Amino acid sequence: MFTDRSTIPGFCVHDRANRFLSATLADSLTIHSYAKLNLGLKVLGKRADGFHDLLSIFQEVDLQDDLHIDVDPGGDLSVIADRDDVPDGPGNLVYRAADALRLRAKRPDLGALVRITKRIPSGGGLGGGSSNAGAVLCALNHAWNLRLPEAELAAIGGEIGSDVPFSVGGGTALVTGRGEEVQPLKIVGDSPIYLLVDPGFSVETAWAFGSVNIKLTSEGPYIRFLNSVRASGEVALLDFLETVENDFLPLICARYPSVQRILSTLEDSGALGASMSGTGATLYGGFSDPQIAEQASLILERLGYVTHLCTPVRRPGGQPDP
Repeated sequence: MFTDRSTIPGFCVHDRANRFLSATLADSLTIHSYAKLNLGLKVLGKRADGFHDLLSIFQEVDLQDDLHIDVDPGGDLSVIADRDDVPDGPGNLVYRAADALRLRAKRPDLGALVRITKRIPSGGGLGGGSSNAGAVLCALNHAWNLRLPEAELAAIGGEIGSDVPFSVGGGTALVTGRGEEVQPLKIVGDSPIYLLVDPGFSVETAWAFGSVNIKLTSEGPYIRFLNSVRASGEVALLDFLETVENDFLPLICARYPSVQRILSTLEDSGALGASMSGTGATLYGGFSDPQIAEQASLILERLGYVTHLCTPVRRPGGQPDP
């Protein structure tokens, strides 16, 4: 078992402006695709279109996949992933996003080979597929010299998946609707170090939404906090870890007793708060001290769990776009 520290030099907060690792005349480039944490998740009701209205803070963290892109002048579009549990070709969200982008631009002649190096676990509530789709929209917009604005890329992403619009802009955001309504947030104060824990199982999102039994409410300390965040446009990430609520956590705890043990271990090891990302199954604790976070990761590794230490990823300059 291991802790992935490869992207955390000094536990600094990463700036999303550095996500392009390389680019050569826009013909070949490599781009980071960051994992997403749900810092709480409330279900507000079911919509007429079958989706649910949600309320959450999404936070990109520097556990990332890499997308290696070569422009194909012949117009062929190919997507290849390096893991057997991730589909190639049209079954991958990256392919669908790239195809939708060239259709929106009325340029079906555009092509690319996209090779995905995966590090984000599948089925963990970390939005790896959506992140890949958002990243490829940004990368191909650059590589194909389309110059579409971010808002249009996000609109294309919303046709691909609920979390894709967030992944286009990334950073920290208040997310509502089915996930497509994204309000970028400014981080104020110090940022946590997040210790992610893979509990050893995955959760199907459709099963979770079909099985969850919750009392719908628009009250409570977490919702009040998010309403204040909505009004101010900024968030102090360390200040609300204890108030985070995830409506799916009781369901997952009932099915997998190990979840509560992991959360208790995180809190007993010094986490300011511990919860689950999305519908699961990744668990996380937020820490203010890097050394305490390291010690907690070692404790959980000795118990047999895979962990990742991560820091938040900011939008360029750490600010929402004007």
